[in-house]
Amino acid sequence: MTRPPWWAGLPAAEARLDCGGRVHRLRWAAGQLTTPDHTGDLEGEQILSALGGQGFPCLDVLESWARHAADPRVLTLASRGPADPLVTQTPPPPGWSGPTARRGRPGPPRGRARSFAMLSHGQPDDPDDDLIGLIGLGSLLPDRLAATVMATWAERLRAGADSVDAVRADELAAARPALHAALYGRAVTALRSWTGQRDLAVALTMIPEDQPPRLARDGDGDGGGIAAELPFGWLADVWARGLTTCWGRFCLAAAPSGDNWVLSTVGLELDSPRLVTLGSPPAS
Repeated sequence: MTRPPWWAGLPAAEARLDCGGRVHRLRWAAGQLTTPDHTGDLEGEQILSALGGQGFPCLDVLESWARHAADPRVLTLASRGPADPLVTQTPPPPGWSGPTARRGRPGPPRGRARSFAMLSHGQPDDPDDDLIGLIGLGSLLPDRLAATVMATWAERLRAGADSVDAVRADELAAARPALHAALYGRAVTALRSWTGQRDLAVALTMIPEDQPPRLARDGDGDGGGIAAELPFGWLADVWARGLTTCWGRFCLAAAPSGDNWVLSTVGLELDSPRLVTLGSPPAS
């Protein structure tokens, strides 16, 4: 069965930023980030920017996005779910080049401020500056960047180190701890929210992409923890689409079927998986 595009089921998202004194849109749709308000020759504008020192923040974002589309560090900085929001700051002064986002924590107000994220121009002093700027774009763009990274690495793991299209074995091995950490943080957050147990103990095993996922009780009695076996691809297939829970059940896998989506789910009693069918989201 042919896999659907990784972005299937993800609605479009937009953010705005100050580009040369004008408010421009950044739009993500069907797996691609574009700049609708730059209708001319993008390549020519990039050359002009490089030769003449004229900054085009929209184009800077496109370049940064391409650089970090497979960067596992995105998954470290991005939100781990609704219980772990990012809070964007108010617009910084001109020339500012520091972080544009921080992880929400108890104390400061939660939610997203109505502000434009500003990126520094030129080569950043800190190599992570442009990545932090991407995470601070606001709207749903950081989530879409995270979904891009998730899908990229899920495909590499499915291909395997011996495939012609796969990343080299040493690169795959080097990235595996970060990928496991990304899966663990989001799966634990989702499981604790689902069970209502903020201190739920979760033992997570990142299984190969072709093995079936499962949840089981880990420990004695109702107060025991959960042993979860999930592939990294669960992030791209389930988490990124906002399908971690449905009708009070935890989603182990999700796949399109015709005009619908079919979810493999388990209940709080951790019974055998049952299928739940959902209608496709409306087109954006």
